[in-house]
Amino acid sequence: MSKAGVVLTGGGARAAYQVGVLRAIADMYPDWSYPFSVIIGTSAGAINAMALAGNRGLFRHNIDHLEKMWSELTMDRVFRADTISLMRSFSNVARKMISQPVGGGPVSFLDNAPLRQMLELEIDFQSIRNTIREGHIDAVGLNACGYASGQNICFFEGADGLEGWSVGQRGGARTELTIDHIMASSAIPTLFSPVKINREFFGDGVTRQMAHISPVLRLGARKVLVIGVSANAMCPSKRPEKPGMPTLTQVLAQVFNGMFLDTLDYDIDRSRVINQLLELIPEERLKESGLDLSPVDILEISPSEPINDLAMKYIDAMPLVLRRLTGASDSAPVSSANLASFLLFDKRFCRDLIELGYRDGQSHARQIERFFAKEA
Repeated sequence: MSKAGVVLTGGGARAAYQVGVLRAIADMYPDWSYPFSVIIGTSAGAINAMALAGNRGLFRHNIDHLEKMWSELTMDRVFRADTISLMRSFSNVARKMISQPVGGGPVSFLDNAPLRQMLELEIDFQSIRNTIREGHIDAVGLNACGYASGQNICFFEGADGLEGWSVGQRGGARTELTIDHIMASSAIPTLFSPVKINREFFGDGVTRQMAHISPVLRLGARKVLVIGVSANAMCPSKRPEKPGMPTLTQVLAQVFNGMFLDTLDYDIDRSRVINQLLELIPEERLKESGLDLSPVDILEISPSEPINDLAMKYIDAMPLVLRRLTGASDSAPVSSANLASFLLFDKRFCRDLIELGYRDGQSHARQIERFFAKEA
């Protein structure tokens, strides 16, 4: 059987959806231990990737742990969500922007120190290293963006023989993964502080990430499951009948969508076009050209329902000041929950996302069976 890889993308709280899809796969194959040879995570998907790479005996046991973590999640376990802390953070940002002190530190609206504390309890790095050393998986990688160089780096830990790469603004670096790498990959721009790794500060891996699938292939996968967090393909946007001047939060929401959601859709479309072109080229011609190219089996599973609709049900969980910042309101249109959904780390919302992911995974049962059954 050809080596399978999984790509877990970013999207803040939306990443709970991925757990539901993985739960559906675990229920289909309850006796499997390690269905994926290569695991790549970005942003909140980096947290899921590291939990998935652990050594808990069976694949479903890893998913049990991951589901429990998301199902019990609250905002104050991810960032300081009380009014005093939020106001202090906003005041610090305003002061830095006005005074521009030299070496005053990065500008970030939220303090995500609680997330580090939670991950220190939830992620067992030694267990992950044992999984790799024993040959159960080949590699686990986390994407992050260097704010000085602009390079998007996949930091990975893997089996002997795997080497790093550098292609333009994209690269792969072999290293020993730590909490810092997860924190850097999930540091949403402007919201969470970047993290210093070696000689550079790194932030969210979706920043300047235009090739989500490339790292998993470079680390040896020959077929790829991509679990997205966007319902773009299933639920196209609708234009309002009477559009008004967009608010700042509406503009920011589209910027976030462009980073977290749209680039993945583009990368999948491009990969499928390349597959179609390769099918038109005789195998002997490919060999003569010296190009190391072959079709890649890609299975994408993404939400079948708009995430905004789910988020609107639980907007009340957000502190008022954060609701104002994200433009979310009980009386506003559903689209106002767009930006808020990235930060809505509420167990009710996460459980709904897990349930949606599970249903979507079940609806893709035949595709999943074909995906794992295909030979190299």
